[in-house]
Amino acid sequence: MIRMTAAEYQAAQHVRPHRPAQDVEGPVHRSVLDLLRLRLGRDYLVQHTPNRPRSKVQGGREKALGAVKGWPDLAVYGPGPAGPACWFAEIKPPGTSVPPYQREVHDQLRGLGFDVRILRGIEDAEAALAAWRIPAGGR
Repeated sequence: MIRMTAAEYQAAQHVRPHRPAQDVEGPVHRSVLDLLRLRLGRDYLVQHTPNRPRSKVQGGREKALGAVKGWPDLAVYGPGPAGPACWFAEIKPPGTSVPPYQREVHDQLRGLGFDVRILRGIEDAEAALAAWRIPAGGR
């Protein structure tokens, strides 16, 4: 019987150690969320819809319960110019694009009369608030 360490075994098998994927969207998401909550105050509700199932089984369950692939990351609910309103924001790190399945959902929401913005940082979030005509501090 040959005895070897795990490192020796991996080297013999040419297996690279697993490296976790770098989270490039998370920091952008958190900074945008912090800005929105700070700027909007208590008159508005900012809600995140997680849409990344941990397994195919969990994804099937979520889909059966109404999860929509490509749904925007954030929804903002509150008083709009003509009464209660809802706006949507998709968070993307700088330099990344929106995949076709997300564009399709965003276009469908826009066709229903909702505004969907792609936010790549706090500057885009500030521009979205201005476009949505939401004053600083809420109402």
